[in-house]
Amino acid sequence: MSDAAGNDLFPSLDSLEIVLWSGAGLLAFVVSAAVADLIVIASTRWRLVDLPNRRSAHALPTARGGGLAIVATALLGMIATAVRYPDAAGEIVFGLMLPSLAIAIVGFIDDIRPLHAVLRLFIQIAAGVAIAAALGPITGFGLPGVEPISLGALAWPVTIVWVVGMINAFNFMDGSDGMAALGATVTAAFMAVLAWLAGAHAMTLVAGFVAAAAAGFLVFNWTPARIFMGDVGSAFLGTVFAALPLFFPSQQRDALFLPAVLVLWPFIFDPLVSVLRRIWNGKNPLQPHREFLFHRLIRSGVNHGRAAILYAVLAICGAGVAMALIDREVTVPVRLALPTIVLALAALLTVGTEQLAQRKNIDGKASQTPAMPAPRPR
Repeated sequence: MSDAAGNDLFPSLDSLEIVLWSGAGLLAFVVSAAVADLIVIASTRWRLVDLPNRRSAHALPTARGGGLAIVATALLGMIATAVRYPDAAGEIVFGLMLPSLAIAIVGFIDDIRPLHAVLRLFIQIAAGVAIAAALGPITGFGLPGVEPISLGALAWPVTIVWVVGMINAFNFMDGSDGMAALGATVTAAFMAVLAWLAGAHAMTLVAGFVAAAAAGFLVFNWTPARIFMGDVGSAFLGTVFAALPLFFPSQQRDALFLPAVLVLWPFIFDPLVSVLRRIWNGKNPLQPHREFLFHRLIRSGVNHGRAAILYAVLAICGAGVAMALIDREVTVPVRLALPTIVLALAALLTVGTEQLAQRKNIDGKASQTPAMPAPRPR
């Protein structure tokens, strides 16, 4: 990957600047945690809490809207990066900041008063168009050293579907203490490392700030969670993770897109399996439900923390496969065979969850469990 280090758009960093930006990342962690704590206090005072219901994985009223801490901190990091790299400011502002901010605003409104699904979808498509226009669409898929498969006329539709799908997939995964926040921390940290190796230092800083913001929020979102990120946070992160792989230099994007998104595979695979399961069973896949694999794990007796760690470990395994894919010393046949590791992990997660669910008979119990009553106001 060293051949990209001299890219004029992403000049190299000296040691002092590395220290300064590392300090900025630590500051972002502290700021995100502090803002999340303030939101907990404000939500408790104004009773802006998420009450448990039949679909909830939590049992106590919990502060919501905590994703504002992630949004504010990450956006400040993006602004700082745009100032440091003025040549990349246009891509950062129009390809990352504005689309993700628009989705965050929609998510915040939806957290307070649910919006119509068609309106949300329209805005998500608009965000996908904006990202593709600013950063360029996905033109093909490939691996380092392997000729990419060109998408041709499908580039724009595939990019928009990717953005909309990622927004909703990561939003779906915000249903368990620490799940989305820990997953976001691992994902953003890996993308920062991959961008550093590619010489894309502006992307490195953006991803690093997102990782720090998610980690700071995780302090209060870890089980038992004192606050949830809500759609404002999860949809924002989904937008950022959809856009970041498109932020690689154009000459590297086709080869690095798949390795970059491999770290996201558990957070894409679980919603996909759940949607397909509901379609197979003749149910509405768009109706809110508790049939995600992580829901089934928790109802089977796996606590929130272990479920979140399991998904983080699976994401790290995907990152490990990605690192092997970009290693130029790995032969092409081995490189092509490596993704089967992720497929094997996906099969193991699905089968293992299903076996555990059958052993605990959670589907039968779930149908007999009454909705948890809301607490009486004091």
